Amino acid sequence: MTRPVVVSIGGSVLAGEDMSSKLIRAYADTLDEHCPQPLGLVVGGGASARKYIRVARELGLDEAGLDHLGIQITRANAWLLLSAFGARAFPRPAADFEEAALALRSFDRVCMGGTHPGHTTDAVGAMLAERVHAERLVIVTNVDGVYTSDPNKDPDAERVEQLTPDELLKIVGGARQAGSSGVVDPLAAQLLGRSHLPAAVVGGSDALNVARAINGEDFVGTRVEE
Repeated sequence: MTRPVVVSIGGSVLAGEDMSSKLIRAYADTLDEHCPQPLGLVVGGGASARKYIRVARELGLDEAGLDHLGIQITRANAWLLLSAFGARAFPRPAADFEEAALALRSFDRVCMGGTHPGHTTDAVGAMLAERVHAERLVIVTNVDGVYTSDPNKDPDAERVEQLTPDELLKIVGGARQAGSSGVVDPLAAQLLGRSHLPAAVVGGSDALNVARAINGEDFVGTRVEE
């Protein structure tokens, strides 16, 4: 039986300010054309989640409540992606890892959003990858890999072609608030070290490049391996 690949897709990739059915369908079509193996796809919240969280925080909602709110937005985004896959996809966002693992036995595409407060979708992706004994985890973000510092702020930032989970953790730092964004979540980096799971961090602007990372081919981005 072919082992699945788990893909954590940042909400900014599919559900940013320019979100459209055309964009999401084109993304799904590219993955269907080039990635025949089962895919577990964890979708983030993106700009919509951050907007909701910002407004709710101003209204006084606590961090735990903000986490729950963000989870609902990620699941809404998962609905959009699974709709683009059609009959190949499990017909609803998986509610938890057990449902996703069972669904991957029968469906080529299983989508889900967040699961627990305090866990980003990167961390959920890493946990799902452990649960289904995935071949690899691919983290799709709005930056084309892991950099030595924030490339949007530091003109001397350099993309790292390959690093270990421990080296990744040193770069991405510590805990974050609900609604924050970063190239990789620190908890996800810790989980990669625990599971010895190979991973890739890749920019989401080129779906074909994402497909190459999913397939274990040469791609533009960062490999994370022991």
